Amino acid sequence: MELDAMLTDPTGVEAWRLDETELAATVPELSEKIRELEALRVRLVHEADQRCVPNHLGASDTTSWLSDTTRMTAGHVGKIVRLGRELPLHPRMAAALDAGQIELGHVQVIVDFLARLERLTSDLPNVDAVETDWDQPDPETGRPDDCQAYLLIAAQLENATVLRRRARALELLLQLDGTVPPDGENPELNEFHASATLGGRVHVKGSFDAEVGEALNTALSGLSTPHPSTDDDGNPIRDPRSAAKRRADALEQIIRGHLDNARGPVEGGEQPHVTVTIDLDALKEAVAKTATAPATGAWTKTGWDYHSANATGPIGGEPDSHACGTCQNCITGKDCQGNAGCTSPAGSRPPRRYRRVRHASMPWAGPVSAAIAARLSCDAQVTAVFVDKEGNPLDVGRSTRFVTPSLRKALVARDCGCAFPGCGRPAAWTDAHHIWHWSRGGPTALSNLVLLCKKHHTIIHKNHWAVAIGDDGHPWFTPPAWVDPARRPRPAHDRRAIH
Repeated sequence: MELDAMLTDPTGVEAWRLDETELAATVPELSEKIRELEALRVRLVHEADQRCVPNHLGASDTTSWLSDTTRMTAGHVGKIVRLGRELPLHPRMAAALDAGQIELGHVQVIVDFLARLERLTSDLPNVDAVETDWDQPDPETGRPDDCQAYLLIAAQLENATVLRRRARALELLLQLDGTVPPDGENPELNEFHASATLGGRVHVKGSFDAEVGEALNTALSGLSTPHPSTDDDGNPIRDPRSAAKRRADALEQIIRGHLDNARGPVEGGEQPHVTVTIDLDALKEAVAKTATAPATGAWTKTGWDYHSANATGPIGGEPDSHACGTCQNCITGKDCQGNAGCTSPAGSRPPRRYRRVRHASMPWAGPVSAAIAARLSCDAQVTAVFVDKEGNPLDVGRSTRFVTPSLRKALVARDCGCAFPGCGRPAAWTDAHHIWHWSRGGPTALSNLVLLCKKHHTIIHKNHWAVAIGDDGHPWFTPPAWVDPARRPRPAHDRRAIH
């Protein structure tokens, strides 16, 4: 099927009918046609911009008009408008774009380079005009036409990312004795922002010079690689995390390692640490919500369903009389008492409502849920502060570390890393989790501890899985019913069966 025929009715093209040879030939041809059409759009938009067509139509400017009429993002539209104004100044580049030999990304790289080149050579004396050989240019002369010709030749062979590196190398070659430091190597331009949002998250934004950026990417590289696991039959399972999520997890590991090893300077008389303040009763309540009921789920005709976000059924095993949330009694906060209008099954959870709960607090993040404090308290130093009924401190007790360095070494020797089945992340990435939580009387002993990475530590606290120390002295994990209806215990990762 010819490309022209496809373009007359693109939605009617049945791609599955094309053989491999047709696909291999059509995709590059179609890409070239798209480049030609993009070049045409740039020229038309520029013509409309020159004639002030958007203003005649009532738009404030060309960018807003194009964004409104095409539903493209403002950033993409702005690039089209800027390139439309630049291309008439570079006719050879415009001709290559119109012919489909290069794309808009190439043009952006070359235009940006020429702007930087003008800044680099602004103080140089004028030289005699020399005819540029556009087929065999000499970019080391530093003349704009030679550099443009050199980059245009490269653009027809390389993608925009590779071309940007080539332009960067050429810029360094033409650097004038450091009088104008390149932006990419100027540490004075480095900046980093970490701002708390109204939703409680922290938004991070920054820009670094090449040296710091290389160090950052090197540090993240090894920690952000995909971490596949295996199922019960030993078959590999791909890491479900996106690349961005893996990098975020890697940065977290770097930060945690920095704090755990007390590498930072003393601040306020203490080594760097994460501080969480919470009322003891609130902490016990948070632990009770995540550690009292096994994960069972409820069977329906369509599969395993959940009563709530953590699928544990009623908290503490007690049915909630506010069952349906639809009858008048439930709406007004009264008990259903077997109301005829109540259609929910007995023992199901009520719908989520706003309710008053006590929370924890962090110095930088501010208020956080008590669930965070419950998870962090598994492996922490705790300082008891006794207060009166008005909240005034009366006495400060000694700091108590629940998992000592020697006990952690024993845990590492036993679990060898995250013990969750199919995980096995290094021990340095793990927390020591109390199976029977310390706030409910659980001992800080090898028989009551298990190493878990942050992801699986969170899963255990949400009650999706249960963990216990078996007769062999090693952790055993019981999956929820929607994973395994029989809920058969599984051994720790380092003790999995070899198939």
